[in-house]
Amino acid sequence: MLDNYRIIDTKDNPITTIGTGIYIFHISEASYFNIKNPENPIEVIASIYIPQNPYEKIIEDLAKYNKKISDSYKLDGIIIGISHRGPRYNQLERKINRKPVEILSDDSLISKVEMITNNNALYQLINNKGDIEIAVKINIFQNYQSLDL
Repeated sequence: MLDNYRIIDTKDNPITTIGTGIYIFHISEASYFNIKNPENPIEVIASIYIPQNPYEKIIEDLAKYNKKISDSYKLDGIIIGISHRGPRYNQLERKINRKPVEILSDDSLISKVEMITNNNALYQLINNKGDIEIAVKINIFQNYQSLDL
């Protein structure tokens, strides 16, 4: 899937924009927790935490197409590709493809992306393979809601 895009080296960039609403997140490891978020209307297989500045840039980019995104505290997306190629992990990739994820900002992160997952296949793939890039498509036309505090 990622072969369809001209991608610069993502090792120095935790997040790379490759199309409208399509981003690559460079993840070095995952923590395996059973995350059950009753406030999330969709059941996600992972929460991807990214630094505040890139998160704001993604929001700004997507808000060009949907103004409601400006008020969102998280973004919902689906996994559309994984950088790993090879027969050993193909079955794990198939279990992950087209699954929903959420993207959240984390003030404590500076130049890396972290992920918490409740999906054993995704956890195995990232922790067995090591550094990996996951392409996520964010639906810019869904209704985003802000966090009311």
